[in-house]
Amino acid sequence: METKIDGDSEVQKWLKVALAEENLESFSVKITGSSEKGDGYVGDVIFVVVTGIDKQGKNKEYDLVLKCSKPSAALMESVPVFRQAFVREAYLYQHVFPLFKQFQISKGIEKPFDSVPKCYGVYSDDFRYVIVLENLKKLGYDLWPKAKPLTREVIDIVIKDYAKFHATSVALEEQHPEIFQKLLDGSAEDLVKQIVETAGFVTMFQDAVEEVYELLTNDVEKDILEQWLELKDKVRFIFGELTSAIDDLKVINHGDAWVNNFLYKFENEEKTTVSKVAILDWQVSKFTSPLTDLSYFLFAGISKEDIADIDTILRDYYRYFCEYLRRLNSKFADTYTIQNFFDWWKRYGKYGLVMCIVPIKSLYSEKKDLPDMAEAADRGVDVGESFKFETSDKNGFKDRLRPIVEYAVKNSLI
Repeated sequence: METKIDGDSEVQKWLKVALAEENLESFSVKITGSSEKGDGYVGDVIFVVVTGIDKQGKNKEYDLVLKCSKPSAALMESVPVFRQAFVREAYLYQHVFPLFKQFQISKGIEKPFDSVPKCYGVYSDDFRYVIVLENLKKLGYDLWPKAKPLTREVIDIVIKDYAKFHATSVALEEQHPEIFQKLLDGSAEDLVKQIVETAGFVTMFQDAVEEVYELLTNDVEKDILEQWLELKDKVRFIFGELTSAIDDLKVINHGDAWVNNFLYKFENEEKTTVSKVAILDWQVSKFTSPLTDLSYFLFAGISKEDIADIDTILRDYYRYFCEYLRRLNSKFADTYTIQNFFDWWKRYGKYGLVMCIVPIKSLYSEKKDLPDMAEAADRGVDVGESFKFETSDKNGFKDRLRPIVEYAVKNSLI
């Protein structure tokens, strides 16, 4: 789809504000695509090409992604925290990522964590919030093939980047506590907890746990399933006390680590070789355990073969994390033992267990059946109700969840 738009269009209005620092004298916009149902639950994406002339008379062209809040007043009124989520993401792009990068470079790091798209600016009014990002698909990045578990190579690339990001958070807080506290002051609210409590998501997550129990009734030992079902009564604890009121290691995290929130730079047409990753959708980032990111990412994307060797993957992350801490001159690595790490994995891994169910289910479902929270809000029902959808491939869904359930119970994550 390609659509040329006139100078008075809504998109043109957004871009005049968001691209202010590009000093464009004039520009035109061509819409080249948009997101589909299921690509984003609280926002839409518009792909555009902007061509213009800057104030020095130079021709400019930009391939951009406009990440927009849903055009549903009912959704924003029923769950106002969704707007705050866009503000949170913009804050990370405009303040956290630049400061993290500056800190790493000051420590002599030649290749700092920079696995996010460039942000050109934001637009907001009472109705919409828009974040303008570079279009990484034009640079060879793309989504991982749907319903295909991640390869070990890809998992390693992501956990290395998470280790760098998490370690930077720890070292910055340790060495510049006042600066770090100012960062936290700009993003202090726990949006995940607010969303879960206000949008009917407690029931949604509880139902998801029970759905897995029923799905695996004839395939997994009864005592394992009974222990799995105990997660249902822990949902409020997981999104409340477990991940908020903690005294253990905390970092500024990603927060939404399912497979569709990563773009991979493929080096061949078969999409079997990946060289880089870009991490997207930082709307529910918070100050919490780094193992929330790690558990969510691994459980949402790992294969049954690799989950049998997940301890090796976890040790790799621990090693990458400690190595990067030392490169940043942090003393924390001297006291952070592998035993600490695995103890905390057992404690915080349940976050990923609960979070991964619906994203995995969506990978084995038709687009037409996927949740549409804006539609639900417009109909006046709890947006959490929109997540009661049927999967079109129950066997595929079952095969992905079975090893996760068995691993979680046998390794005392519940």
